[in-house]
Amino acid sequence: MTTGPLFHKLIHCIKRIIVCQGGGDAGKTVAILQVLAVKAVMEPGAIITVDGEDIPNLKVGALRTFQRYVINDPEIAAHLPTSGGYNKTERVYTFKNGSIIEFVSFEDEQDARGSERDYLYINEANSRTYSYFWQLQRKTKKQVFLDYNPTSFFWCHEKLLTLGTMEKQFAGQVQLYITDHRHNPFLSPEEHANYENIGDPELFQVYSRGRTGKVKGLIFGHFKRIETWPEQIARIIWGIDYGYTNDPTALVKIGIQQRKRYHHECCYEPGISAERLREILIVNGWKEDQEIYSEADPNMINQMRTLGLPVYPAIKGPGSLIASISKVKEFECFYTATSVNFEKEVNTWKWMMAEDVLTGKQVMTNVPIDGNDHCCAASRYGIYTDSFRTAA
Repeated sequence: MTTGPLFHKLIHCIKRIIVCQGGGDAGKTVAILQVLAVKAVMEPGAIITVDGEDIPNLKVGALRTFQRYVINDPEIAAHLPTSGGYNKTERVYTFKNGSIIEFVSFEDEQDARGSERDYLYINEANSRTYSYFWQLQRKTKKQVFLDYNPTSFFWCHEKLLTLGTMEKQFAGQVQLYITDHRHNPFLSPEEHANYENIGDPELFQVYSRGRTGKVKGLIFGHFKRIETWPEQIARIIWGIDYGYTNDPTALVKIGIQQRKRYHHECCYEPGISAERLREILIVNGWKEDQEIYSEADPNMINQMRTLGLPVYPAIKGPGSLIASISKVKEFECFYTATSVNFEKEVNTWKWMMAEDVLTGKQVMTNVPIDGNDHCCAASRYGIYTDSFRTAA
């Protein structure tokens, strides 16, 4: 059987959840299906489920790939009945030893709850929800395989791959492999060259190198990640977006150095008190001459001032949201590597899209999507309001 380097990594991997992030024609699907076919042969009675976004996509995607590159290989075909062992109606292959590989598409997580299996493969996992994945993995006894093109940050990065936001139940159980067209032995030299010659830097990173891209229409897409807080900082200010019962209170330390703004997430916790905020500020190095800018909540601001904290309400009013976003985008902005919630927000907070009536194309509006932007709000409050105070 013709195999690539990813196959050999996967076949020897003992982690329960295996994530294959890859660019275009990276051979992810072929390698995973080859591994599953080998497991079907080696483990009598194994139940293997291959899940796709819907039946049409499944037929032209994973199922067609299986039939073209895997099932016709002599080493695999020898373990199928003379009839081929394929039930076209149910999209199930049955091996001589009783193992099956089924190609399915459940409507939702409710539909997926009752099924059980030994191995699971969710093809193009970014087309599925986290709750859908969770229900399917819960009923999988041995291993779960996921693959996707990394066009943008999604639940897999947050729940399975990022320290700080990873679900505790998956800690130590996940292995990530990144692959691209160079690892696919089935491509021609011309096909490899097509990927190497992609001119757009963002498309090259995603489709030629398998690196995670950015969501189109990101509001703070200019933010960059740095490993540590820089040593040279001229001034430090602080931004707070208050959370109450469910929403988190976000406290962000903002370093000012000429045209650069550095951010460090200090707090991201719901229902936090003014006293606790003061403790967190002091632990993170707040000094009495450093201004604190917060959401314009008179009650919280009064509580903070009673504790001796120089808190100023953020400038608000008609147009202030867009104006504050524009102000932040005037600067070269960074966030520290440990600011995991900040990172999630800058990779997901975007402008609302609308359909152009004449062309039918999706166009970007100037309306931000309200939601998980608490650290971003704290940054806006601090940078925008401070610009008025320092200009006065």
